[in-house]
Amino acid sequence: MSLDRRVIPPGATVGVLGSGQLGRMFAIAARRMGYRVHVLSPDRDTPTGQVADLEVSASYDDLDAVRAFASGVAVVTFEFENVPAATAAAAAERAPVRPDGGVLHVCQQRLRERGFLAAAGLPVPEFAAVRSEGDLRAGLARVGTPAVLKTAAFGYDGKGQAKVASLAEAEAAWEAVGRQECILEAFVDFARELSVVAARGLDGSFVHYGVIENTHRRHILDVSLSPAPVAPAVDRAPG
Repeated sequence: MSLDRRVIPPGATVGVLGSGQLGRMFAIAARRMGYRVHVLSPDRDTPTGQVADLEVSASYDDLDAVRAFASGVAVVTFEFENVPAATAAAAAERAPVRPDGGVLHVCQQRLRERGFLAAAGLPVPEFAAVRSEGDLRAGLARVGTPAVLKTAAFGYDGKGQAKVASLAEAEAAWEAVGRQECILEAFVDFARELSVVAARGLDGSFVHYGVIENTHRRHILDVSLSPAPVAPAVDRAPG
């Protein structure tokens, strides 16, 4: 059986690119299951590194260090979406990377992500690519107001976003996001935010972990409630 299709049993070492709080929770769970955890990021004494078996401090752009790191583990994953795609590709030269680096490439840029979802037939808000103030004004004419202008990359916790209530606010919104590549999305007045964590195996098997309700405070995730208090029809697994 080829390397990238084998089962990786407890006792093996899992490599993590990124070292924040999500990586820490991942490492704690993995160690409880009997796995060893190595972590690589540019920082030291990190949330993940404090509970990992090995912490490697190296730039994501140091691809030789990334390859050496991947050579010492059975599989590599990443704990946030801003790990460079080239880093994931370098790691994949030495070990399987899960999810695949191509997934990372799509998810770390909002225009690519929305385009991918729309092409797959999934419902997304009306959106437009924005690379200039002129694009923004044209997008507002098509998408309508209110709308939300978001940086195409590196936004999180409400950062890199500006709500646009009318065309008159276009210039101020463009300045607020730093005059960089953005996506303009129609404003969605949603009642609540739900999410589902799921995974698919190389053999096609699928598992999910139920519906989760997320509440935010000042644009930052505050509480996740699992299972979410939703109607059975909402909670029902896809058939």
